[in-house]
Amino acid sequence: MSKEKVVSRNVAIALGIITIILIVGIVGAIANYRSTIDSKDATISTDEYQLASLNSQLSTANSTIASLNSQISTKNSQIASLNSQVGDLTNTINLAKSTTWVDTYPISQGAGGNTSWTFSVSYAGYVTVWVQTSTGNIYARVIYSSYGVDYDHQIQIGTSGTAVFPVLPSSAIAVIVGNSNWIMNASATVTITYHY
Repeated sequence: MSKEKVVSRNVAIALGIITIILIVGIVGAIANYRSTIDSKDATISTDEYQLASLNSQLSTANSTIASLNSQISTKNSQIASLNSQVGDLTNTINLAKSTTWVDTYPISQGAGGNTSWTFSVSYAGYVTVWVQTSTGNIYARVIYSSYGVDYDHQIQIGTSGTAVFPVLPSSAIAVIVGNSNWIMNASATVTITYHY
């Protein structure tokens, strides 16, 4: 064999071996990358599952927070209502509330005559009777029965002034404004207010 054929054959064998080594290396690299890609795919799949689980937990937590916020809002409304009731009851205890039963009502009475009204009250308090007149000598009187107490009291007002009477809860409190002059007629303006 000629030297050139031997060299060519050695080169061909060397190239064949190099080719085989390269092919084995490439196949190994592909297998290695495939394994790495599969591992990464598995990691991505696990991460996606965990993310879905976390999103589900977050959705549940958001639902719980919304429910708690609704409960807090309801409780705040109840607290505001109770505070309002406490304020109202505190005002009642302190006699800071009032209701006008008769407001600047004009009356005309004959000698010795009177005008009466009947009211109902739920709380202890007091009644003010304001009278203004220029023609007579006026009195105010309050009558009621409550808790075994029979109350009947009269206050002489004269021509102008205010009479104050304590009251207990009663379904029938009579308030009377009368002319104590037995000779002359009287005309007056009356305001009656219940304080409780």
